[in-house]
Amino acid sequence: MILNKTIKIGALFTALILMLTGCSINNKTLEKSQKNEDVLVTLILDKGGVNDGSFNESAWSGAERASKELGIEVKYLESNTDADYVQNIETAIDLESDLIIGVGFNLSKAIEDAAKSYPKQQFAIVDGSFEEIPSNVTPIVFDEKEAGYLAGIVVAKTVQSDSNKFGFIGGFEVPAVINYRDGFEKGLLEVNPNATLLTQYANSFTDAAKGRVIAEQMSNEGVECIMTAAGGVNNGVYETCKEKSKYAVAVDMSQSYISPNTILTSAIKKVDVGVTETIKSYVDGNLKGGVNITYSMKNDGVDYEKTELLSDETINYVESIKEALSK
Repeated sequence: MILNKTIKIGALFTALILMLTGCSINNKTLEKSQKNEDVLVTLILDKGGVNDGSFNESAWSGAERASKELGIEVKYLESNTDADYVQNIETAIDLESDLIIGVGFNLSKAIEDAAKSYPKQQFAIVDGSFEEIPSNVTPIVFDEKEAGYLAGIVVAKTVQSDSNKFGFIGGFEVPAVINYRDGFEKGLLEVNPNATLLTQYANSFTDAAKGRVIAEQMSNEGVECIMTAAGGVNNGVYETCKEKSKYAVAVDMSQSYISPNTILTSAIKKVDVGVTETIKSYVDGNLKGGVNITYSMKNDGVDYEKTELLSDETINYVESIKEALSK
């Protein structure tokens, strides 16, 4: 009789422990879910708007993907002038953002100053550059030279030019843009040693009309293909290249859908992937400030767009180069 009571009490105690343990697990799961729902990530965009067809749009795409996968909240604040960077960062802080991501090299100084003023606030920045990276800032950087290099090879293998002249139009003379240009030139010369690259900067990421003017000048000088890394300026370049029956090369995202018979390829850097992975690292508690997170061909961070304008021979050639550089 005593033995039966002992067994019953033991069984009841075990059941109670299991029930409490189950409640604990469920509570932890609920707490984690609730925690994710409470996380707010705010992107501070550079000039050009969220639909710039460039790094703003790509970064926001990555944030939206993170929101769907993790159940977090994401917002963006657009910048129309340089003066907006600081104010937008302050707004993001006022919103009690857990992670603030600056999009573009131009935000480097504003992010650096804010990181010093708010040492407990976590920041990240796409294409950011610092002499000494603040401990609460994570730069998301890309090897644009590799992407530009692949595009240069594609162009040199595809475009026949009696003048051997090619063009590059940049928005501003900032590191990411310069890297695209240098890589593009390297790819051109590797295949066509007689190639000449004409370069001009629009000093804008928004002025499509300026892009048209520069592209027309280059076309008149015998340029057959123009790579453009200038945000909204690119639209003017595409229009001119289409009208003049020239080729264009886009950057950052796959862009051939804009003008399928004009945009030969795109030098891709996967800003969306960088933003998504950075947000995941933050949510998982693994984000380490003070060091660059670099995306290159080795970790599938850069690439080129395979369009209908490229021959199988060209694609196979470029793929063999990619394979060698990825090792």
